[in-house]
Amino acid sequence: HSLRPFHQISQWNGDFFERTTLTKLGIEIHAGHRGKPCPHHDWEWEDTDDEEPDVFVELGSAAAAQDSPEVNILPVGKTAITVVHTSGVHTMSIRFCRCPDAETLDKQLFKMGLFPASFTCLKTAFTFALLDDFILDNLECRTLAMNYYSKLKHITSSVFPHLVPDQYRELMRVARQWRQLKLLKWNGFCHERRDTKDGELALFCPACPQPGINIAVPTEDDPIPAKN
Repeated sequence: HSLRPFHQISQWNGDFFERTTLTKLGIEIHAGHRGKPCPHHDWEWEDTDDEEPDVFVELGSAAAAQDSPEVNILPVGKTAITVVHTSGVHTMSIRFCRCPDAETLDKQLFKMGLFPASFTCLKTAFTFALLDDFILDNLECRTLAMNYYSKLKHITSSVFPHLVPDQYRELMRVARQWRQLKLLKWNGFCHERRDTKDGELALFCPACPQPGINIAVPTEDDPIPAKN
């Protein structure tokens, strides 16, 4: 499962299969070095934002905490990032590369296929697969972002979906950025740093009249059509 960290799994507790998470079982994601641990890491967990508590749901009672979805369980003493995938909302432990020439943390997430909701406070990230799936659902099924994220909540915990962290606003912002980046890539702006002009991000429509492409360009020698 180290190569499939977003799977929903169950663990045998002696009597039945109990819902659990890979993070709770000790699975960690290593950024850089093709998934292997960074040789320059000091093996002490560092928090990306020590002053602000993590975005997890405050549970009202011990009984509620016992029955709450596993996404709310944060391993003590470890830094975790909320990752939203098509299989649900996950809390993943991520170790970043600490080499002297290492890239910034947000770029390391991008190389792992994760789109951070913030480039300064890395607390939430969305997988590229989820963003593509949401844009396709929105285009073909007219699925609203609120309904789409509500579905992810029920996938994460069908019994307590209201206890799953709400990243709806982050999804709205990241989806707009993702759609803009897709348009830039499709229209050849992937490796260019210049401002776009009017119409440069519009998709070509073969049904619209295009002089010189699907209709002839009129010339002075063409006869003038008779008026009825």
